[in-house]
Amino acid sequence: MALTRRKLFKLAQWIFAAIVLFFAARSLATQWTRVQPRLSHIQFGWQWIGAATVLILLTYALLIEGWRRVLGAWDSHLPFPQAARIWFLSNLGKYVPGNIWSLTAMGVMARERGLSALAAAGSSVIMQAMSLATGTAIVMVTGAKLLGQPILVGVSVLILVLILLSAPRFLPPLAVWIGSLIGKNILPPSVPATSIWTAAIASTVSWLLYGFAFQLFVRGLLGTSPGEISSYIAVYTAAYILGFISPIAPAGLGVREFTLAAFMTQLGLANEADAALVAIAARLWLTIVELVPSGLYVAARATRKPLSH
Repeated sequence: MALTRRKLFKLAQWIFAAIVLFFAARSLATQWTRVQPRLSHIQFGWQWIGAATVLILLTYALLIEGWRRVLGAWDSHLPFPQAARIWFLSNLGKYVPGNIWSLTAMGVMARERGLSALAAAGSSVIMQAMSLATGTAIVMVTGAKLLGQPILVGVSVLILVLILLSAPRFLPPLAVWIGSLIGKNILPPSVPATSIWTAAIASTVSWLLYGFAFQLFVRGLLGTSPGEISSYIAVYTAAYILGFISPIAPAGLGVREFTLAAFMTQLGLANEADAALVAIAARLWLTIVELVPSGLYVAARATRKPLSH
């Protein structure tokens, strides 16, 4: 039964991703002719892009610390520098189609440090589940605000608070369920409530910082960033989540850009040409911001290897 459910889930992911990628490719191809003339008129606001980059790095630090706290529930402890190294290097796996390579890499590097691969994978799954739960709730909150529905905003905020308060109870079984879908047998630990709440708060704050950083990046790229910050939080969070659940698009490639451009246009944050430009530029920017630390860790490891004679 579990195997059939896993196959159905993967099939649904592939169908969804194929449909989105088709429309994403068609949309971006159409928009590219409009983007090209805009390229010659760009005047980068590097101070805004720099500030956005600092916020992204701060967000990474929050997520790494949240992962460390959950990892401790398995009696596995890592200093922050080592946790950051594993986190950045294992994240390279998301650039390969499929959602298991990051977890696999994280398990291998955890074993190298004398830790349990199960603990590394399980804590990572819990962090991902927490990020998806809080991200979905934040989209509900910000989306309701954009619709001008104060009652819906209140209900959405209440849902977000309930998710945070009940996280220690529902998150371990949720991690087991997610693990079964991706083919990982996750043993649910007795995770302290404080660790779960730390992860939940880190995930919630990270989405807010991502959205704020995205707004700063748009301002640095286009010279202006009309609209409220809630719009940018909603757009970025929704696009990231849709890209994350796509199984065949590495790091959400195509899916995230299509969603980002479509939502920005729909919410009046940019015209079609500028929205497409932002989507493509944001992908390049975030990839560089993520790959540079990973590359530094790879280079540092290479220099520490003893020379062969």
